[in-house]
Amino acid sequence: MNNKNCNFAVIGGDLRQVYLCEGLASLGYTVCEYALCVDNRNPSIRHASSLEEAVRSASAILAPIPMIRNQLFNHQTTMTDLTLETLTSSLQKGQYLFAGCIPPSYDAALTERGIHTCDFMKEEEAALYNTIATAEGAISEAISKSPLNLHRSPCLILGYGRCGKTLASYLKGMFCQVTVCARNPIARAEAEILVDEAIDVCRLDQNLNRFPFVFNTIPEVLITRPLLEKLHPDALIIDIASAPGGVDYNAAKELGRSAYLCPGLPGRYAPKSSAESMIQIVTHKL
Repeated sequence: MNNKNCNFAVIGGDLRQVYLCEGLASLGYTVCEYALCVDNRNPSIRHASSLEEAVRSASAILAPIPMIRNQLFNHQTTMTDLTLETLTSSLQKGQYLFAGCIPPSYDAALTERGIHTCDFMKEEEAALYNTIATAEGAISEAISKSPLNLHRSPCLILGYGRCGKTLASYLKGMFCQVTVCARNPIARAEAEILVDEAIDVCRLDQNLNRFPFVFNTIPEVLITRPLLEKLHPDALIIDIASAPGGVDYNAAKELGRSAYLCPGLPGRYAPKSSAESMIQIVTHKL
């Protein structure tokens, strides 16, 4: 891709978007930003006065990961024009939209209009890099929120997808006693190669009280009130699943259980590394 014929618009999001701007500008690309979470102080990066201006000035638009949070466009500003409707009306045929977790119906509608889309979370390379930052962030959250050492502590991981696998590797490297809980027998068999134990979800209620640390990666409410009642009162739940997470948070509050939904960990703990992996995907695709 020739850096003289591709203009980027980077909009919304967290610190990953800030480092995306910086990284692309350092490579010589023309970059415009709008509604970043911090003020842009780089004179080589142009600031747009509206979402429409940013989008119409670019051949490729870089939206956040995830693109939508709590049914709204993902951003941390007071801008009122950061909506899907405004983005849709501003996009033109032939443009590229990069984002994370693009709603399927929205993706299909843009494709029908001749707009090229790329979902970072469907790109294996970006998704795997994302699990590294997510695992490191989850462990940082656990360390900061618990009075216990992770070292040699029994840790339960719910789910054994991309994030679960990376998290299990990190925890084993810290000499934790790791148990994976998964429905899929193949996933459990794979987990047993690395971890100390793998159990079926149907056995969760019999085992949950053994763990001072619980990490959830399953994007459905699995830890309900009956399970929370069996959880050790001093246990900590770190929930890294997509919203609304895997815990009945109203019940957790009523029961005095320590449960935390931790979205956007890569943007908080490793935004620069995450942005670098996104830049690789973007430049390769274009």
